[in-house]
Amino acid sequence: MRKGVVLFITLSVIAAMLVLVGAIFAYLEKSKDNASYTSAIIQADLIFRDSKDVIAVLLKKGGKDKEVKKTILDTLYLAPVTMQAEEDDEMFITLDCQPLDKGVNINWLGLENNSSAQLFYDTAQTVFDRLIEAYNIQDASLLLSHLRYAIDGEENAEARLQGRLEQKKGIIKISQIQNIARAYRFEADDDAVENIAWDKYFSFDAESMAIDGNYLSAELIALMFDMELESVKEEWFEGDDLKAFVSSNGGDMSQYNTKLFSSEMIERMGCRISYGYQGNVYALGFDYLEGKAEKFEFFGKQ
Repeated sequence: MRKGVVLFITLSVIAAMLVLVGAIFAYLEKSKDNASYTSAIIQADLIFRDSKDVIAVLLKKGGKDKEVKKTILDTLYLAPVTMQAEEDDEMFITLDCQPLDKGVNINWLGLENNSSAQLFYDTAQTVFDRLIEAYNIQDASLLLSHLRYAIDGEENAEARLQGRLEQKKGIIKISQIQNIARAYRFEADDDAVENIAWDKYFSFDAESMAIDGNYLSAELIALMFDMELESVKEEWFEGDDLKAFVSSNGGDMSQYNTKLFSSEMIERMGCRISYGYQGNVYALGFDYLEGKAEKFEFFGKQ
């Protein structure tokens, strides 16, 4: 891509962020006299609404040009974007987005009896089995049964009670995995499970049926394609072409299936926004799903 195009995209991101920041700082300025928790929640909701609009505007700039859209997504994914108020060092906003589909969907473990989705089930089961071996987990069957129990919807009362996090079944956030691992650890007396960095290997979206391959972690690439982890860490940069990387670095190309790894850019991301106000830092999160924003969460004071 020409340097001028890259610069244009970068300036477009900055311009969109400036619009967002201007609106947010206006909200914060108006609410200086009311720094209550309720006021912070109202501010967070307003920031959420403006943020999703900014992301939508940025992605529209790419249009049908895949190269331009890829640059926009890289800008959003590969480093947090922070803007600071000129006259107030305590006022800032940081937007940090990550692709939701940058791992194997752990909910695919629940597709064992779905004949049309065997590829997805087999992929998730293979990753799980290799993790069991790599981390020397003592009771794979027990751990898998806990995961399946959650995937099938038996342990989601908490999620169903959290408003916009409403989900009939499935594992939809990393904290569910952490709770499952903790329960398994005490039941099996197996500390090794605490060493698994689940979010390096799996994604957590019950509806996702694709992997955003160009943003995989080095750990998942090494595991899936039978490659040396240290070598992958040295050579792989998130955002690069996965297929080309695996092929040119001696990976097992038999594990690369175009039905798994999307050939199109996926506009599905989880975003976290932090902002400073009156000496405090607040945070909120939401998912941006192909033009729609869902699962708003206010994390409160950080």
